[in-house]
Order: sequence, then structure tokens, then C-alpha cells
Amino acid sequence: MVPNIVLVGFMGSGKSSVGRRVAALTGHRFVDTDELVVSKAGRPITQIFADEGEAGFREWEASVLRELATATGIVLATGGGIVLREENRAALRRIGPVIWLDADADALFERVARNRKRPLLHTDDPRATFDALLAARREIYAAAAHARIDSTGRSHDETAAAVVAAVENFPASRAETAEEPPDLSAVKTAPGFGS
Repeated sequence: MVPNIVLVGFMGSGKSSVGRRVAALTGHRFVDTDELVVSKAGRPITQIFADEGEAGFREWEASVLRELATATGIVLATGGGIVLREENRAALRRIGPVIWLDADADALFERVARNRKRPLLHTDDPRATFDALLAARREIYAAAAHARIDSTGRSHDETAAAVVAAVENFPASRAETAEEPPDLSAVKTAPGFGS
């Protein structure tokens, strides 16, 4: 049985699109923390940022993550900054294997440039802001994740298949996944794994 699957990564990495496909492949329910925040707050993310700033938005994220602590049978797509808090990283690892969807910086920026609803990029120089945020977060994603999958040049379906391959033999017990990532070296042959 495939455990819960948690997808983390920078904006534009495909967490929601790939997550829906992973849910279809596994029979799990797809859950998106950004959608939960919008539902719970009763406002779009851009409005939360305008009203409460990034710190307020991060509080909403932490709140919905705590509510997911006992969820089962889910594929969880997270907001790109949810890993900034250690408490969130630990909670994500307890929910299930954490898969970092990554891609090269140009591919990620091309994807996010199509979407004007990225409050963190509403700056005079969106690319410089993007590059600075990505550089600051890459190490955090690496620390949070049990595995990394590079989606550069891959379709969402190919990336979803790589995610499923990476978690097929993951320990089912949450106690085994709580803090220390298990050795997933056996799945490093999955296409794109560890690249």
C-alpha cells in the first residue's frame, strides 16, 4: 500500500499538477494546502498577503498543516514556503514521505512567469527576487525531503510516475517516517531520481 505522499518544492515545480496525477495513479485523495488556506481564511492568497503579510499567510499554512496530522490516503501539495518553519518540516515528515519536486531555475521561472498571482514576485525585478528566493530555499527543501525528483524537461505524467516509484517501498508506519528520512537508495534508479 502506498502511504500518504507529500510534495514540496519551489513555485512552478508542478506540485499541484503532478499531485493530481499522483492521486489518480494511487487512488489517494488530492489535497492542496493553498486551497485549504483560501477556504479557511475566506480570502484569496493575494488578499491574505495584502492584509496580513507573509507572516500571516505562514500562520494560516501552519494551521491547516496541523489539521492534516491524522489524514490518511492523501497526496498533499504544499505551498512553496511551507518548509520555512522547522515545525512544518517535522509535521510534513510525519504525514508521509516528502518528495521535493525540483527543476532548473530557468524552467521554474518560465512556469511562474505565466501566473500573475504570485505575491512574492510582485517586485520591481521579479527574476532577481525569484533567483534569491530559490537560492535561499533549495537547501531547506533538501533538508525537508526524503527524495528529490527533477522535473526539468518532463511531462507532469512522467514526473508523477517518478514520484510513485520513489515512494512504493516507503515504510507505512508514521513512527518510522517521523524525523529521520529512511534510506531510499534502492529507488535511485527511478527516472530523474536524485538528478
